[in-house]
Amino acid sequence: MVTEDIEILPALRLAMIERVGQDRFELWFGTNNTQLRLGEGSLLIESTSRVNLDFLRKNFHDAIRQALSDVQLPGHQVVYREAAATAPKASPSSAPKAAKKMPAAPSSTQPPRASSSSSSTIIQRRRFASLKDFVVSDCNAMAKTAATMVLQQPGQISPLYIHGPSGSGKTHLLEGIYGLAQQKKELGRVVYLSAEQFTTYFLEALQSSGVASFRRKYRDVGVLIIDDVQFFAGKRATKTELLHTLDAITRRGGQVVLAGNQRPTELSALGTELVARFSSGLICKVDPLDEVCKTAMIQRLAEKRGVELTEPIAHWLTRQLPGEGRLVSGAINRLWAYCAVQGNTLSIPVLENLLADLIPQRSSMMRLDDVEQAVCRVFGVDTKLLRSQSKSRRASNPRMLAMWLARKHTGAALSDICLHFQRRSHSTVISAEKKVNKWLADDSIVQIADRSLKAQEAIELAEAELRSNR
Repeated sequence: MVTEDIEILPALRLAMIERVGQDRFELWFGTNNTQLRLGEGSLLIESTSRVNLDFLRKNFHDAIRQALSDVQLPGHQVVYREAAATAPKASPSSAPKAAKKMPAAPSSTQPPRASSSSSSTIIQRRRFASLKDFVVSDCNAMAKTAATMVLQQPGQISPLYIHGPSGSGKTHLLEGIYGLAQQKKELGRVVYLSAEQFTTYFLEALQSSGVASFRRKYRDVGVLIIDDVQFFAGKRATKTELLHTLDAITRRGGQVVLAGNQRPTELSALGTELVARFSSGLICKVDPLDEVCKTAMIQRLAEKRGVELTEPIAHWLTRQLPGEGRLVSGAINRLWAYCAVQGNTLSIPVLENLLADLIPQRSSMMRLDDVEQAVCRVFGVDTKLLRSQSKSRRASNPRMLAMWLARKHTGAALSDICLHFQRRSHSTVISAEKKVNKWLADDSIVQIADRSLKAQEAIELAEAELRSNR
């Protein structure tokens, strides 16, 4: 059980990050004061602060339960327990020095980092995403170009405002800009944080009379990057502070980069002044991931997690998963957790069960045209060849596969299948069905158009395509 917990705990942390976001996870769970432990049938959440525990229970309980389900631990109970605070021992070298007063606002320009002193319970801070790893396609090309251009001429186009739905790559772009800006010393200090963190730090500064320090920290920067600006809605004092912060940076010729889930004019709750500031620079939209982005992301994440994906499995994931990066990442993490616990080989039926809640529901009706088009798309076969009288393997093998799939998925009569594929007799359909069944029984490698692969893999590829277009 101990070994299994060590393997599952990282997967659980990743699942929680997918549910609540990296920054929120590290802000509330990634500190020495809060620890996660897996026990027999339970997840123990310990914190030295009762207030912190109450906040976690109220705001994150549902997400924690969902994360447990993601890693195949739906029956585990969530237990919140207050832990005794442990004061660090003073080292001899530091004993003569007077204790320094902690600043009201955190001094780090990055989201809080997790301590490395307890690797079994505290998550390690992941590396920021790089623009080099950002997959460019039609859905995000303009935003990617803008992300590079604003740092070549900082302050000339400010703010850069990137908007799009959840999981479309906004945070990746912002982190990439942050990493690139840090390499350019001439830009000065670079600050990257979420709108929630900006709000939290500002309120802490107000409560501790540290507003002057807060303003020095965030107004005297070369580049300010803020994610999830829609979070500022309804926070009057913070909006006013943000407005003055943006104006101060703009006057000094600094660069501001912002991201939100809607275009500025749709964020009326932020007020006309902030909307005007957000709209005064360059606005770029990123759309949900297309197939090019999804394919690259699936392959990269699978390699990172050590999950082996066959071609049919990878194809199925690309066509079935929605274009939301976090869901794609969550799906691969779920496969990783499944393999760690079950040790079973992945198959499409396993994926259909394991990822059912992530896959959009589609109509179950299948037609003969659907089967024909699926085979043609996957194997690059022309419809005319499939229906021709040619008896070459290039034509007959994909044709037999299509007729076998038609028998399995459409419920069409033999005569209808025969007519659709322009065969002379329905006995041809029966013969095709027997031939494909023999391929499967013998685990044969067959030539389908220009590809040689096992019969089962050929069927899985075609069925994945068929399901994706239901």
